[in-house]
This record gives sequence, C-alpha cells and structure tokens, in this order.
Amino acid sequence: MLALTFLASLPERVEAVAKTDNYILLYNQQTKIDKNALTKNGNKIIFDLSQAKVMVVRSNNPNELKKVPGVIGLAKDKRSVRLPGNEVKNITTVPQTKAAAAQCASVETSCPLQWDLARINVPQAWKTTQGSKEVRVAVVDTGVNSSHDALGSNYDKASSRSFVQPDADCPQEVDASNPEDQQGHGTWVATHIGGRNGTLMTGIAPNTTLVGIRVLNACGYGYDSWILAGLMYASTINVDIINMSLGGYVCAEGIVPESYYCNNAESVGDSQTVWKTYTQIVKFLMERGTLVIAAAGNDHVRLDREGHVAGPSSVAFAVPMNHPANNLYGLSAVPAGIPGVITVAATNHITAKGGPDETLYGQYGENLKDQLSYYSNFGRRIDVSAPGGSVNYNIPPFDCKSAECSRLRYTSIANADNPGDFGAWGVDANGNPCATCYAFAIGTSMAAPQVAGVAALALAAHPNMTAKELSAWLKKSVTRFLNKNETPSAAEDPASPHYNYDMDYGTPGIPTYEEMGKGVIDAAKAVAAK
Repeated sequence: MLALTFLASLPERVEAVAKTDNYILLYNQQTKIDKNALTKNGNKIIFDLSQAKVMVVRSNNPNELKKVPGVIGLAKDKRSVRLPGNEVKNITTVPQTKAAAAQCASVETSCPLQWDLARINVPQAWKTTQGSKEVRVAVVDTGVNSSHDALGSNYDKASSRSFVQPDADCPQEVDASNPEDQQGHGTWVATHIGGRNGTLMTGIAPNTTLVGIRVLNACGYGYDSWILAGLMYASTINVDIINMSLGGYVCAEGIVPESYYCNNAESVGDSQTVWKTYTQIVKFLMERGTLVIAAAGNDHVRLDREGHVAGPSSVAFAVPMNHPANNLYGLSAVPAGIPGVITVAATNHITAKGGPDETLYGQYGENLKDQLSYYSNFGRRIDVSAPGGSVNYNIPPFDCKSAECSRLRYTSIANADNPGDFGAWGVDANGNPCATCYAFAIGTSMAAPQVAGVAALALAAHPNMTAKELSAWLKKSVTRFLNKNETPSAAEDPASPHYNYDMDYGTPGIPTYEEMGKGVIDAAKAVAAK
C-alpha cells in the first residue's frame, strides 16, 4: 500500500535486464540529429523533439542508443510527474445558464464564490482588459472538458491534443488519444485561467485563447516523454504561456548519502538526465517566447533557490506518521525547480478559529489572511504566491476532529464563505464527463492558474513583452501579504512528536517574504502602465 501511495512520482529503480522501452535521448546543442541512425535495428521514434535536441525512441537496446553520435544523456521514460499530492476537492453539480446577460463578475465585483479572484484584484484589472484572443495559453494537464458550461468560445478545440499513451497501470483510461478531460483537474485549471463569465464563475482572462494539452491520464500521472512532447507541441502552435499544475521529484543532484531516495547510484539512475532535459526544453521555450508557470507542490517541503528539497520533513508525503519515506531531502522538484519556470506557492483566504476540542494539537494563524496553505511547498525557489485555498482551519485534515475544521464548501451559498477555491470540474464523482460539475478545491494546482491568468491579462495589456520580460513583470506585479505568515514548517526536530510528518505546532511561522515569494500576485498591477 505504501508504494502505491508515493512511488509513482519518484525515481524508479534501474532494471537489471533491458527490455523494449521508451528512452529519452538528450543531445549536444551543436549536434545535427541523424534520425536514420536512431531507427536502425528496429528502433522507433515515438516523439520527435529534435528542435530542442531531444528525441524519444522505443528500443530494446539502450546501450546502442548511448553510442549514437551527439547523445550526451539517456534516460528510460518514467512516471516522474503527476498531479500534486494532498489536493482535496469536493465535487458538486450546479447547472449554469449560458445566457449572455447572466454574468456574475464585472469591473466592480468578482463572482461571490470566487474570493480568490477578488483577492488578486481581477475586477480592477478588467477596467483595462479582459484578455486578448491573440494571447494563447496552454493548459498542460489532464485535458479539458470542451462541453463544460464554464468554457467559452475562446477554447481552441482544434489545436488541443493528447500526448497520453495507453498504460496497463491505468485501466480507467478510455481513449488515450482524446484530449478531453477524463480526470476533472485540467478543466478546473483551464476555466480559472480563461473560462467564460457566467452565473457561477469566471476565468481571469475570458477573452484569452485557451488550448488543452493532455499529458496526464485518467489516473493523474504522466510519463516524462508525454510531458516533454506536450511542452514542445505548445511551441509549434505559438503558445505564449504554459500552465503546469503538476509535479514530481527526481535525484537531480546525483548521489546524496543522507537521502532516503537518492543515496546510491541505483536509486539515482538517470535522474540527472531527466532534470537536464526538462531544463533544456524550458530554456528552448523561453527563447522562443513561451513562459512556463508551475505549481510549487503540495508536500510542505522547503525548496532552495535551485529547486532542491532543503529539509528532512514533509507533511505526510508518504504516510501520516514518522517514516523515512516522508523525508524528501536530496530530491529536486520538477517542473517547479527548473530554471526559468515561474514557481507559485499557495495561500489561504482566512484561517477560521476553532474550538479547543476541534483539533488534535491546536492551531496557528487564527483569524489571519494570506497564510501559507498547510500543504504548500515554500522556500527561496518560490517566485510569487497566489490563492490556492485551504481547509477552514488551515491544518492538515488528519489533525482535524470536526467537519468544520476540514470544511471546503460554504456554510450556505448566501454566505459564500467557502475556504476552498471554487471552479469547474470536468467529471462527476464517478469519473464520468460532466458539463455542470463544479468543485471546491485546494492545492498549488489552484494557485498556479491564478498567475497564468494574470500573465494572460498582462500580455494583453503589454503585447510586446518577451517571455523573459513577462517573467520579470509578474514578479513585480504583487501586493504585500495582508498578514504576517504564522504557518510553520513541518517538524524537523527528531525530538518533536510531529517530526517528519506533521506541522511544527507552536513554532514561528515560515518567513513571509523570504520563503513565500515577492508577494501575492495582483492582476491590477500586472495590467498597469510600465
């Protein structure tokens, strides 16, 4: 059971006997790739990413591939990336009329359930722009439900693609080649960026052109080759901004003796090649005008400036108890840690104060706003924060003793007091496509599209910005946190009863501006004159 919980997003052990598998080949930048050399002896090109000096080849002889001229790294295709863990959702079915006049957002107010858009000043930004069809945003995720009520005519279904391939470990997958959402997550992300202004919700930039690129299957995971191919496809269709609400970890630093996951050559395997390949692809995209925005991750670990995990504890990455598998030290976050990526942490709305019998160990940050969400990764690698929501008391649900503590929904729709981020969900609770499903969700997956939507508004207001300029502009387009953060790190003292798996209750909060980015993203500032 433990392995099923956490090993899907971590480095796989190297197999002793070679069999027919997909391999990622990383080339020297000066190499002219000889595709004929790749296809001899029965090898097959799966994805041609040669513009970025990367190829994906199916072969039963990896040693032969290593000898191909110009190859500087070879990695077996693995499931390094998936939907971030610890994300919580509550799905509800709410029909929404498509009447043009039924719009809940305006330049004066946000939709009642979308406190997150009010916090980042979307209504004020709309006085300048609601986006432009010339700005193209790709959602690299689980796909998009093109029939959902919350999606508008700005969705470019014709350009949307799936790079998912059939996988025996995911029997839920219906049609790997179909870009439609079979999990629900990608629809939430897409409609938050550019969904239509309807009766329940709106996207941040509803006039933006959206493209769905499916790289995660119905089970929520993807192979590295799927993600890399999806990123490169975005470049071919002139996408300006890519949102990646997904992630995983690899042994990018090589052997780290103190690491549970990266302590020997077998554990490390070809992780360094995987890291270098993601780095090369992101660099290629940036140079051609595409900015990548990614979720920081939901394990409440500290990331140093290079994206490496810098501490020994997480919030129950593997199990809610002291266990060495919760220690991610030695790993590096992908794509959140990759150079050039805008990395987004999550904040909550307001931490409600509970009674003494509602939590196991008490609380922190009661009645304060803009607190780091209990699950969010943090550290020097974070560029900005955005509202990702939290449970009502902003503590891990396994520390809650009441339903009010872990509540995501509103107490009544009139109160609109939902702690979770409200948005469209692409499937119902049984996994069937649903055009009227919505969810109260929390995660850095919910925070990243807030920044992607603001980026789309910024580019509409400043159409001549390069990707590098847009990146710098977003880091400046922030407001100060409304309150000093009091969310602590996970306990790192072995003497603590919470060591290695829970919050370090009773200790000072994580430094607000040092480890939560420059501030909270602000749409109004992003569209303002430079």
